[in-house]
Amino acid sequence: MDTISNVHFNYYFLIGGLFLGYLVYRIIHSLLGDNTYIQTKYRVRGHTWRSIDCNKSIPYNIYCTVCSKLMLPLVGLFCECCAVSACKKCHRMIDKKFRCKQITWPIDKTFHHLWVNVGTATKDHVDQSEDAEHLNKYFCSWCQRTRVSQENLIDITEPCDFQKYKNIIIPPTNVLVEKGKIVNIKPLPNDNWEPLIIFANRKSGSNRSDEVLSIFRGLLNPLQVIDISATSPERAVRWLPSRCRVLVAGGDGTVAWVLNALHSAPHIKASVGILPMGTGNDLARALGWGASCSDLDAHSIITSLKQADEQILDRWKITIKPRQGRLGRLRSSRVLYAYNYASIGVDAQVALDFHRARSQFLYRYASRYLNYIAYALLGVGRALDDGGCGGLERRLRVQAGTHALQLPPLQALVALNIPSWGAGVDLWSLGSEDEVGDQYMDDGKLEVVGISSSFHIARLQCGLAQPYRFAQASHVWIELDGCCAMQVDGEPWMQGSASIHIEPAGRSTMLRQSSQQHMSVE
Repeated sequence: MDTISNVHFNYYFLIGGLFLGYLVYRIIHSLLGDNTYIQTKYRVRGHTWRSIDCNKSIPYNIYCTVCSKLMLPLVGLFCECCAVSACKKCHRMIDKKFRCKQITWPIDKTFHHLWVNVGTATKDHVDQSEDAEHLNKYFCSWCQRTRVSQENLIDITEPCDFQKYKNIIIPPTNVLVEKGKIVNIKPLPNDNWEPLIIFANRKSGSNRSDEVLSIFRGLLNPLQVIDISATSPERAVRWLPSRCRVLVAGGDGTVAWVLNALHSAPHIKASVGILPMGTGNDLARALGWGASCSDLDAHSIITSLKQADEQILDRWKITIKPRQGRLGRLRSSRVLYAYNYASIGVDAQVALDFHRARSQFLYRYASRYLNYIAYALLGVGRALDDGGCGGLERRLRVQAGTHALQLPPLQALVALNIPSWGAGVDLWSLGSEDEVGDQYMDDGKLEVVGISSSFHIARLQCGLAQPYRFAQASHVWIELDGCCAMQVDGEPWMQGSASIHIEPAGRSTMLRQSSQQHMSVE
């Protein structure tokens, strides 16, 4: 009897083990296995592939161009640049048969439509006298036109004028490339031409920025869509046209990175819009673009940017001079630039905790909501352990303008440039019945405020408290004794004893969502 029981136990143990092993395999395979996004370098006949269920901004054929089989989302691919489609077995053969969008074109040659078969024409697209079964629907990857025609009758020599987005597309004939590198963009003789440049960071917030890269490559010249995890903004600004409109998809750190790169090229007159893809997105909130972007509709995003108003944004230089170490070694100064805020204390410590947490392996599968939960849990943890921020007022000496500040018990000191902090808190105006100066992001002044604890932060985010409001000033000097967490625009680090000076450092031209559009959205 015992033998039979042992056999049954071993049997069920084996089946259960195999089942659990299979589940683990499926989970790992779904996370690390074949990705539906297969990226290749741009070349004359190169394509960049994505699953057919990932992009709805341009049409595509659900039948394989090579073998003509119906493609399910799991095996169907289409080129996010030109819209040609193929199954996973046949997609490599497409490179030999069909060319993709070319970022450059000889100026002495006529630039033609790039027609792609995106399916069989339906009765809605043809006259009743015509036979729809023998007609195909063709889509031009450049001008977005569609045509219904038999395969051998489509005119491939017709010039393309870029039609719908001609004022924001960089024509391939105007791109100069030498040794595989973009050297120059020749401007069009058109006052309305203001090309749109997309900067997206795949590593921001919810990891959705790769979708932004995909949807805009199908509508613009692919060189206008820049993945800054592969090509830095500093490299891209070398060839940007002198006048352009820029869209940054990412968090506050990504936006600051692009703005700093644009400041290094003062000949470029660019106005910058934001597609919020980070966790806090404070600058996007302050400019009316919202806390997040749930619906990635490229056409509506372009319309919003065209209707946006320009907004000047102050830029601040932060010079950090570390004091001499115990061994007498003098450390070099550090210079940073801020657009949103800079802070020392417990809020920076929570940001640093989160920064360390998201660098872990599994962060690549996180979402914005998990980020919020992680932030909340880390904030609760710092309510029990202040991270060395307690009694911060005894280790800080602060001068705002010509006034030395008398600090109450603090765990954080914040210098604000915009009316959004900590994922949307209007810190300077919050709960105030006293007369305080109005806050503007273009007045050349910072607002200096204090926070007493992590519980104080929680109450501020719920609108149940107000901060310590100290001063508005164009220059701020801070002397820090000991080690404490510090952050600039959400990028945190541990800072040792140092002298810190914040001063004006120019301005940036941003795009604010237009008031009429904001009212229509509400």
